[in-house]
Amino acid sequence: MDRRGFITGTGGLLLLAGCGGDRAAVARRTLVIGKAGDLSGMDPAVTVQANDFAPIGLAYERLLRFRMQDGQPTGGLDGELAADWQGEDGGRSWLFALSPGHAFDDGTQVTAEAVRFSFDRALRIGRGVAQALDGLDRVEALNDMRVRFTLRGPNPVFPYILALLPMAVINPAVMAHERGGDLARGYLSERTAGSGPYRVKSWTRGQRVVLTANPYSLRPPRHFDRVVIKVVKDEAAWRTQLRKGDLDIFDNVAPDAAAPVSRLDGVTLLSRPTPAVIALIPNNERAPLDRPAVRRALALAVDAPRIADTIMAGRASPIHGLLPDGVPGQDSSIPVIMRDVAAARALLDAEGVGPGLRLTLSYVQASAASDAVALALQSQLAEAGIDLRLEVLAPSAMAKVVKGDFDLTIFSWYADFPDPWPILKFALHSANKGEGLNLARYANPAVDALLEQAEATMEQAPRVALYGQAQRLAIMDQPFVPLFAPHGLMAHRRDLSGLEYSFWQPGLYNAARMGRLRGGAA
Repeated sequence: MDRRGFITGTGGLLLLAGCGGDRAAVARRTLVIGKAGDLSGMDPAVTVQANDFAPIGLAYERLLRFRMQDGQPTGGLDGELAADWQGEDGGRSWLFALSPGHAFDDGTQVTAEAVRFSFDRALRIGRGVAQALDGLDRVEALNDMRVRFTLRGPNPVFPYILALLPMAVINPAVMAHERGGDLARGYLSERTAGSGPYRVKSWTRGQRVVLTANPYSLRPPRHFDRVVIKVVKDEAAWRTQLRKGDLDIFDNVAPDAAAPVSRLDGVTLLSRPTPAVIALIPNNERAPLDRPAVRRALALAVDAPRIADTIMAGRASPIHGLLPDGVPGQDSSIPVIMRDVAAARALLDAEGVGPGLRLTLSYVQASAASDAVALALQSQLAEAGIDLRLEVLAPSAMAKVVKGDFDLTIFSWYADFPDPWPILKFALHSANKGEGLNLARYANPAVDALLEQAEATMEQAPRVALYGQAQRLAIMDQPFVPLFAPHGLMAHRRDLSGLEYSFWQPGLYNAARMGRLRGGAA
């Protein structure tokens, strides 16, 4: 306390004590989520990075949400904004009836017109979300509470697509902030305009995002009326903050930190396999990586099992083919690529690529393990005569990779629900180059045709068989190098109650339904 605290006398001391009590109360009702990296943006129609999903999940609602049990998807769906839904015309259209009472954070009601606006805006922007909606022909508001989606062809997974986190319904009033025909992208990159239980109050880049309760939400927070998403890059710092209770949750714990974190008093470490593929991605349009034999050489030069065992501390699973365990179509008969430096060198020599090939690995520090994986790749490729330079990108600079201005990058695809569609469609279809998450810029018309046929097949078994054919055909081209399927690691204070977290939906927190046990530290 400084001198002024003493000068105020007894009344001042009582006032200060009251302020301290208020601060403690605010802290108890504030949920603090730690992350190792900053956000790149918050516009649901634009961002494709899982690290951006936390504020989107807290501030927006979707028509549907995945039904989960013990952190695993059951294959069912529940309504969020939707009260009822049904397929029509053999899966070529879907009719939704909205639940009444949902309101945006300015008090206006969520209507069918807001749904139509949100999806029309996403299609007009034409970025990440639009790629998932490429079969959508039109959205019609039939009245205030009924909306119809008409597709160009049948799509059995369309309701599941609408449950994906970026399929958020946005307040049409954001168009008042449109500048230069940007469809309010500039405004929504730093703000939210949803009907979820929270709304973004501020974002200090590189430091924190602060969300406060949406006073008009149909489902207001039970306890935490304030959420802070805090960037803490230094491991020692976030471990100390977690131990002291200055952080309630730390998202994406590095594997080598798992053991010490598990020993922290008052902290629980959650760990489960994830439906994700982490891959080394070569630019298939840039010489000499535009040749399958050169990409195969990269795959043979990399020791992915060793990376999984050492850097990931065994908390990762090998990839058979292109799909992780737990996803229909995963084929364990496809062998894991084993390292063979001599064979890699022979392939490169046969392609006229001599020792000293210089490539740049451009990547975002998505987790504390990112640098270690990059350094391991650099060392392993050097043994095959490849000189790898490392370029660390800010999340916002990932745009250069999306545009194709790179040699190599590291990226991951998630199966948001148990189906091959979320990974294979985006990783392999040529229509999804760049913004659609086909970052390898891979193109094979035969693979495209199989993916399109699978997407239009309503029966599950034939669909999965078609995806299997597409997977095996793509493997012959080696569009990217699967490294491993990571095990999710998330740490949280034990004084949190009601926490429900699924590694199938990273970054999605049920903060509005969570609470703090009595006597818990803030």
